[in-house]
Amino acid sequence: MDKILSDFRVRLSRHISPGAMRAIRPFLTVQFFTFMLMGVINTAVSISVATALDYIHINFLQPDNTFRVFAARTNLNFIIGYVTSIVTSFFLNSKYTFHKKPTFRRFLRFPLSYIPNFIFQYIFVFLFTLLGLFRPAAYICAAITGTPVTYVVMKLFVYNRRK
Repeated sequence: MDKILSDFRVRLSRHISPGAMRAIRPFLTVQFFTFMLMGVINTAVSISVATALDYIHINFLQPDNTFRVFAARTNLNFIIGYVTSIVTSFFLNSKYTFHKKPTFRRFLRFPLSYIPNFIFQYIFVFLFTLLGLFRPAAYICAAITGTPVTYVVMKLFVYNRRK
């Protein structure tokens, strides 16, 4: 895979400016593609948990139930799904993407790297909800668009090589 990406980077560098190549290069690595694969798993976890909670609230709680109303107004199901996927993401990315031992310090820093992504995704879900659109589609769109930002922040803030 590394050889394929290396050849692709060489071919691509012939057609775009050096400045654009510097911006794109970090995303043309095996590490980034592994991060993307872990992201697919995390997205599936987040969407599954949020959608399951949506289903439970809609089908098993009365429409005037206080918890159901609170969950709907605050997008609580999205938040619970997101937190669950962050914990999953920490362990998967530690082991498979960055090849680092999961430590308590990294575990505490890890969620901080997701704050920009969370804000971005929450806005997506809020807008989709406001417009009455399909919520799982909001979860998917938000996850896809927030991935590059999360990768860069995580690589620099959580898994950097400096002591």
